Amino acid sequence: METMSYPCSPLLSFPTHEENSFFPWSPQVALHENATIQVDHSTDQQQDNEFLDTMDQDYVGGWHHQDASDVGVFLDCDERILGQESGNLAAIQEELMEENSLTDLLLTGAEAVEAGDSALASAVFSRLDGLLPGIPDNASASSFDRLADHFAQGLRSRISSASVRCSLPEPLPSDRMSAQQIIQELSPFAKFAHFTANQAILDATKGDTDVHVVDLNIGEGIQWPSFMSDLARHGGISFHLTVVTTDADYRGDIHHESARRLSEFAHSLNLPFQYSSFCIHSDEDLHAFSKSCKGPVIFSCDTTSMPYKSMSKLQALLPACVKILRPKLVVIVEEELVRIGKEASVCNASFVDFFFEALHHFTTVFESLGSCFGGGNQGVCMRLVEREMVGPRIQDFVGQYGSVTVEASTPGVLERYGACELSGCNVAQARMLVGLFNRGFGVVLEKGRLALCWKSRPLTSVSVWAPI
Repeated sequence: METMSYPCSPLLSFPTHEENSFFPWSPQVALHENATIQVDHSTDQQQDNEFLDTMDQDYVGGWHHQDASDVGVFLDCDERILGQESGNLAAIQEELMEENSLTDLLLTGAEAVEAGDSALASAVFSRLDGLLPGIPDNASASSFDRLADHFAQGLRSRISSASVRCSLPEPLPSDRMSAQQIIQELSPFAKFAHFTANQAILDATKGDTDVHVVDLNIGEGIQWPSFMSDLARHGGISFHLTVVTTDADYRGDIHHESARRLSEFAHSLNLPFQYSSFCIHSDEDLHAFSKSCKGPVIFSCDTTSMPYKSMSKLQALLPACVKILRPKLVVIVEEELVRIGKEASVCNASFVDFFFEALHHFTTVFESLGSCFGGGNQGVCMRLVEREMVGPRIQDFVGQYGSVTVEASTPGVLERYGACELSGCNVAQARMLVGLFNRGFGVVLEKGRLALCWKSRPLTSVSVWAPI
């Protein structure tokens, strides 16, 4: 493979798995005895740090503690509206002005959108605009206010694709990388997902001299440096990483940067490494790839950054991939809200039911992230992660839900594969890692699945599947 010589990314630090299974890492951590990647803060980053130090510390006191369970307030809303045959919008708005709960307004808006009642939806949006002034530019807004605004914008985009405000600008790469670094260093989400998935792969390939992983959603490739460090530590092992893409989701710039960083890191570890990619157009492409494989492969996919439509396409892609390539192991990282094979699949729920569940899920996500971002910069960290990662995901899920057909059952997606037990080492590592953060975090173990929880509510899970 051609070696690409570029400077390493100043925003993505690549820690070793062994050194950091139990301790949070910083950008200055030594990666390997023969290689250290330092974070080179640019002028812009120094300005950002100065900005962070002077920001108002307003996050903790601003939580609204809204309860999505009080939906009963609006059970009689439809009857009131149906009685107004003239569709008097002013009268509708006057009634809504008497309600104070953001949760109730959002759920009423979801009901109106599902029913196609544009008059009621417009009244709800008008009331929400009055309760949520100046968001997202209002730095003093509480976390729940900001969360509610993202759900409101998702509803707007769902009922009217022509809405200008609900269209999200393309995030700046530097801002998104900064948000990802915050998630990696200050919360257990990325570490839990990647360490648990990587340990499952290490357990399945113990004794192998060649490890071939097929990544169905590599993104920036941040999962693999710690895995590569483990392989290099054992010695005598080569690593082949193949990235699968489709025409719809291929981003050449991101994949090129991932290849560059990983190749340079492998070189620093003296790890034999091959990076390749192929784009799937049909089953014939899979058959051709299968013939080129010299040994067993392992499937890995982190769906927590996937847009809603891409996740549905993954469920359509997986059966063919599994049937033709017959991987030795399938490891999937998922958000609990939309995980593959969920017993009560969201794809069979009404939009209002999904909206209600999503509101609970992301409220819990916000609360758990807020517990991680302590110190004087907590408000800024939270807003950056919200703006670049969580907020766009909320708007995407709410706006796109039901726009594509999603297969519901795991047997249909992973036919002839069954849940594979996670090793005791893997479970112990996850529990020790989570224990470093707020005690509200915990892990729940099911057969073949380990979930990261906040106050007993699962948020992210890693599932492992093997042929049966």
